Amino acid sequence: MKAPKIALVEATSPKTHVYSRTYLPRVGVATLGAILKERGYRCDVWIKPMNAAEQKNLETYDIVGIGSLSSTIQEAYAMADGLRKKNIPVIMGGPHVTFMPDEALTHCDYVVTGEGEETLPLLIESILKKEPLNGLKGVSHRKSDGSVYHGGMPDPIDFELAPSPDFLLSRQVSTDTIPPIVVTSRGCPHDCSFCSVTPIFGRKYRFKSHEQVIAELRPIQHRSVCFGDDNFCANPVRTKSLLKELIAKNAVPLRWSGQMCVSAAYDKELLSLMQETRCRIVYVGIESVNIDTLKKYGKKHQPEMLAQCVKNLHDHHIGIHGMFVIDKNDGPDTAKQIVDAAISLDIDTIQVFSLTPFPGTRAFQENKDCLIHQDWSKYDGMHVVVYPETGSAHALQMNIINEMKRFYNPFRAIMSYRKHRGWRVTYRLGGHLLLRRWMRENSGYVDGLKL
Repeated sequence: MKAPKIALVEATSPKTHVYSRTYLPRVGVATLGAILKERGYRCDVWIKPMNAAEQKNLETYDIVGIGSLSSTIQEAYAMADGLRKKNIPVIMGGPHVTFMPDEALTHCDYVVTGEGEETLPLLIESILKKEPLNGLKGVSHRKSDGSVYHGGMPDPIDFELAPSPDFLLSRQVSTDTIPPIVVTSRGCPHDCSFCSVTPIFGRKYRFKSHEQVIAELRPIQHRSVCFGDDNFCANPVRTKSLLKELIAKNAVPLRWSGQMCVSAAYDKELLSLMQETRCRIVYVGIESVNIDTLKKYGKKHQPEMLAQCVKNLHDHHIGIHGMFVIDKNDGPDTAKQIVDAAISLDIDTIQVFSLTPFPGTRAFQENKDCLIHQDWSKYDGMHVVVYPETGSAHALQMNIINEMKRFYNPFRAIMSYRKHRGWRVTYRLGGHLLLRRWMRENSGYVDGLKL
């Protein structure tokens, strides 16, 4: 008897978003696929957009699992609806359905909430054996009487025992095209109001072993690697230890990038190790130049720390991508103030988002009465989805667009070459083209904000 066939799909969207030019898949379905493979299942994974034939082929599987963000949930629901019409059991997971399980269960049979490494295999076993779930923790489903059972959040897993993601379970990937992303930790000690990381993974930091990280790096070491941790430097002692191990074991990638907070750039030993291991750019959650907004978001740094942060990074030939979020309480000139600061401090690249209250976050609860809509496809940071307290939503959207156009002006991009950071000319020109494409695709949405 053949082993059951399981398909795991990461929902994708063709729409332009801030990472369209540097897309890297999430590692969730590839990690779950590795677990199911260990359990003896035949498991295939899709992490890139699927063509019509591939989507049709999903009907040959015994169970299909679909992962999604809020911004891709429409595509995920459409896929789930089609499969259920063919009587294929559908399981959904990811941050959106974790906090919107009732909505999701109108499209799928089961929702895995939170971390699925321990829950999913138990759920699949029960489905295949046609056994009652008996209150399985971490699963929401509709009972025979039509009511919904919510199993709550599962306990955090021991991340060091989790297998590495197996991208080669995907027919879309070869040994030469393994996505260059490595996630070394889960959780984040910070508790930003707009971030769903803490509600899902908790504030306790959990790590993979240095040995496992190095093993995941080996096949992609010759490429530009992204450390996909939500905060790669949140525990600087551990980060420094890992970087030293990369050097000692000759596991330093061609170059790398990752996320860090403003205060981490004050650790000169850390920055020296980042430079030695060929860090090209870090993504820094600056969020605001307004002290009151920083406090509201739960950020610990002060606005005046930013200049030294940028200088310290540049002194070590490390670029900085500044990530900013405009709150509904911010004034109409906030976007201009952000870009003025970014230009004066010579921040290499930036993104300026309007506050996006994802389900499950404090920001969602705080702004649920101020939402313009719940068209989740627009919950990507680039669309204004919350009514501002001063001015109109359309004015805020146009302020962000115009200020991003000013920062990514082609002439400024061409003149932005710096020794050791010549790459930023290309990055900024790419930002200019990305913004133009987004504006073409979303002109109707922007105009609709006038109403």
